[in-house]
Amino acid sequence: MIRFGRSSLMLSLMTASFLLVMPACKREDPQIRELTQKAAEADKTSQQLSQEGAEQQKRLAQAGVNDIKPNTETLQLTDEQKKALEERIKNEKNSSYQALLQEVLDKDKEIKDLNGKLAKLKAELPKPDIARPGDSHYGMAIRFLRKKGLSEAEAKKLVSRVNIMEKMAPGFEVYHFYANGVYGTWVAQGRAKITPNELVRQEREKIEGERDEAVAQSEKLQEDVQDLQNQKQKIEEEIAGLQTERANLIEERTKLQADNATQLASLNSIHYLVGDRDKLKQEGIIEIPIFAKDRAGKNWRDEVFTQSLDLRSGHTITIKASEVGLKKIGKVNVVPGSYLKDQHYKLTISEDKQTATIDLLTPARFKNDKVVFAVTE
Repeated sequence: MIRFGRSSLMLSLMTASFLLVMPACKREDPQIRELTQKAAEADKTSQQLSQEGAEQQKRLAQAGVNDIKPNTETLQLTDEQKKALEERIKNEKNSSYQALLQEVLDKDKEIKDLNGKLAKLKAELPKPDIARPGDSHYGMAIRFLRKKGLSEAEAKKLVSRVNIMEKMAPGFEVYHFYANGVYGTWVAQGRAKITPNELVRQEREKIEGERDEAVAQSEKLQEDVQDLQNQKQKIEEEIAGLQTERANLIEERTKLQADNATQLASLNSIHYLVGDRDKLKQEGIIEIPIFAKDRAGKNWRDEVFTQSLDLRSGHTITIKASEVGLKKIGKVNVVPGSYLKDQHYKLTISEDKQTATIDLLTPARFKNDKVVFAVTE
């Protein structure tokens, strides 16, 4: 395939609305290069003709000439229309309108020259392939080469070496050039309402717009993901806090239950102290009056009652002589003296005097009370 020279086509690329599709090979085919340049010039001339025709319509409207319409194909005035304008110029007293009507006639000559130039160029070019709705540049190129006798594979190979328009508009004129095994193509506006370059620009802007929208959506999604991650982290922190709080509550409840059980056991227990009667007196825990029962002393305090019996599970207290540092048990005094033997409790001393058993006959009376068992030999 050939690469068309930039220098020979730069002027056309800058002044006309068209799209040049260049082959990608290094060698150039002179015939295709020449035809391509003519196609570029024809397209440029066609664009100039359309522009001049539009300006001619504006001049006629400005001059108030509504009964003269140039030919829709050539954009030229007929001989009769030109004669009518010449008469108006002669009869027109307003010099501004005269000048404007004269511009119409002068511009008509330029349009005629452009038509002649365009006709000459098109006569030297192959007939363009007119794009119809649904046509693609690629498909039109393959069709052209298949008609030239090339196989499907050969046609695809040649078309793959040139730049092809992604999208076509109905009315585009597609020139196909094939010589010496080289394929080239040129797309001109023809009768389409949009130029190839403008269509490419619109498609590019559309793609860029979709890309920008996709990027924006992606960034938005990233922000949403970050927000969700932050929310997740916050929820996890809240869950961890709730779990810690739950653990603390369970621990507190367990402690409360334990405290409650301890308090309940304390309320249902007898708290007592067993000791040598003389030592208990010396320590001030009990007093021993001469003519009265033993009673609480000045050092009768809660902390000295280190032993207890839960009355919900038992009613018997056993005292051993060895525990109080005595060789034998001769007597056991119960303090306070309000507890009466054989009424509130029963005392049994073993035959060997080594143990004494106290059976609580009225357990309810002893609940949460403090009792001293003072032992003597």
